[in-house]
Amino acid sequence: MGSALLMLLSVSLFTGSHGFVRGVGKTIHPYEIAFFASVFSFAFYLPWLLRTKFQPLRTQKFHVHFIRSFFNAGGLTTWYIAISLVPLADATALALTSPLFTTIGAVIFLGERAHLRRWTALGVGICGALLIVRPGFQSVSYGFLFVLLSIILASGSRIFAKQLTKTDKPVTIGAWVALLQIPITFCLAFYVWRWPDLTQLAMLAAVGFMVGGAHFTMTMAYNRSEVSALEPFNFIRLIIAALIGFFVFSELPDIWTWAGGAIIVASTSYIARREAVLSREAKFPAA
Repeated sequence: MGSALLMLLSVSLFTGSHGFVRGVGKTIHPYEIAFFASVFSFAFYLPWLLRTKFQPLRTQKFHVHFIRSFFNAGGLTTWYIAISLVPLADATALALTSPLFTTIGAVIFLGERAHLRRWTALGVGICGALLIVRPGFQSVSYGFLFVLLSIILASGSRIFAKQLTKTDKPVTIGAWVALLQIPITFCLAFYVWRWPDLTQLAMLAAVGFMVGGAHFTMTMAYNRSEVSALEPFNFIRLIIAALIGFFVFSELPDIWTWAGGAIIVASTSYIARREAVLSREAKFPAA
């Protein structure tokens, strides 16, 4: 029960931060939002780092953290651009395909094996994404293209993170990516900079702390339960995004968004469950 509540909190924090981004994005450029999000995300870890004299930042894989930070910063900025262009629920539903792209990347770059059932689930998930975008039946927004670019970059970040978990602790991985993103996003924000007022700064701080808290609670949840058991909670992201979009921005997702999101969640949940089963079989082979 504890892991379920932690995952629910993580999902709520992630999606709630997107609502703040959508609100402040009307006056602050997404590049600048990404910069402040990185600053305040690192601030989330800072008290603990100070208390431990920055011991968690010690790593033998700095070069991997460095490369990963560019993927993560790219995924962050393109996502913030996307949700400034398309309804929040539509973007969230399409973003649920992220595990599908991560799986494809793991097969291509990490040499992981994928059998027929896994490829079938991937195909079903992609059909769900096409149901949301519906190319040929409606004009495809540039926002959807930024969502897809964000998913690809974020999937690359997850692949690097998966490699880092073999040698580094979750707090090390989270703190380094937040810290290294600060100069990267500042270089982008410099050319579009405008000073936020106190209200906007408070909203940007909320984004950063919510993202930092979401990563922390998600890690705690995964430490207590299998990924396959927690994957269905991602569908709650769509419900929360739809509620925020409706009550705050007067956006109402259509039936295709809900149908596509449900298909995507079903396919990603199946993949996660199959990976858990195969992992257990590898650890405890039948006699």
